[in-house]
Parts: sequence; C-alpha cells; structure tokens
Amino acid sequence: MKKLFLVLISCGLSLGQTVYSAEISCSSLFDAEGDMLVALQREIGENELLQIDIDSEEVCTLERSSVDLKAQTSTAFHVNSELSELAIAANVEGLDTWLRVDSGYREFMLLDRVTSESLGLTDAEFLGDNSLLEASDFFIEYVSIELGALKLRSVETNIPHLEVSYDHYAGRGEMLTTSDPESEFLTVGTIGEALLEDFIITLDTVNKRMYMTEAE
Repeated sequence: MKKLFLVLISCGLSLGQTVYSAEISCSSLFDAEGDMLVALQREIGENELLQIDIDSEEVCTLERSSVDLKAQTSTAFHVNSELSELAIAANVEGLDTWLRVDSGYREFMLLDRVTSESLGLTDAEFLGDNSLLEASDFFIEYVSIELGALKLRSVETNIPHLEVSYDHYAGRGEMLTTSDPESEFLTVGTIGEALLEDFIITLDTVNKRMYMTEAE
C-alpha cells in the first residue's frame, strides 16, 4: 500500500476502530459509468451504511444500528448525479472548499490552477531550473488539508502549469450556472486513489457524511 508522508492528528478520535462485525454483504469493487462511489451510494437503503476499502478493492453493506460512528472522524459530502461527482467538504491550506472524490484518479490530489494561485502554491513555479519539467503538464506541491477533524500534512498535489489548458470538469457535462443550487458544491480539485487507499471509507447517505478511518 502506498503511504502518505503526513501527520494524522486524531483530536481524540479512535482511528482504526472500523466495523466489520455486522456485514450484510461484501463484494469486489466494480467499474461503473461515471465515478464508482456515485454509483455505489445509489443502492444503499436508509438503514444501511456503505463501507469501502479501496486498497483491498472491497465494498460492504452494513447495518446502521451495528456501527458506532461517533468513534470516527467525518466530513460532509454531496452527490451531483448529473456530473457523476461525489464532493466532500475540505479545508485546503486554510480555504474551506469542496473536493471531488475520484476513485479513478491514480494520484494523491489535484488542485486547479486558479485555486492554487490564490493560495500561493504557484509562487515557486518559475524559481530555479525547471528545464526537466518542460514536458510535464503538472508540477507538484505539498499541501495541508483537513477533512473534518482529520488533518493531513504534506499531501503530494498536482497543479497544472501556467500555459497548460486544463478543464477540471472535462467530460462531466456543462458547467453549472451560479444561480443553480448545485453550484455551491462545485469542486476545485480531486482526491484520488493514492490517498483513498490509506483509509476505510464509510458513507452515510441519509445524513450525507463520509467517515474515514486509517486502514491497517
């Protein structure tokens, strides 16, 4: 399993206390049209929770009454079915925003250019000799993000170079207008597989909460 160079500040949370004792059913993850997590959460009933282990490629349906979610850290999530996007609330370098959870993105994290510039993450792009990066569309910075009470330090993050044409919503339909209620959930970046595989994810679709515990 890939490991992040980060510090987990538990804030009194008991990470790792994941529940497997009351599985209703487990199966292998599958490739679905759009994002896999968006497809999976559609099938969950009000009395069920969805538990996903990206690294083991396994998904389990659990009885809600059997799980102690108070022992786990969580953040809000929102599903935009039209864009096939599951967005989670996050704080990136002090900015409260939304990030797309994309199980098909193989890296740790990506931020769009505009957001990266506003956070000062592109300041060092033209310092020193960058000749070896000329063939690359993205460069790497290490950023801090918070998902609820879970704090991740030095997360490897891809940022598009200044002259690179990059559309965060390419292939996801037309962008929402500012008057659309869904527009407040538009994401500025992506959390990918390399980060997700370090955690067990539990989705509470009734309360729109995503719980994360450190995978063993």
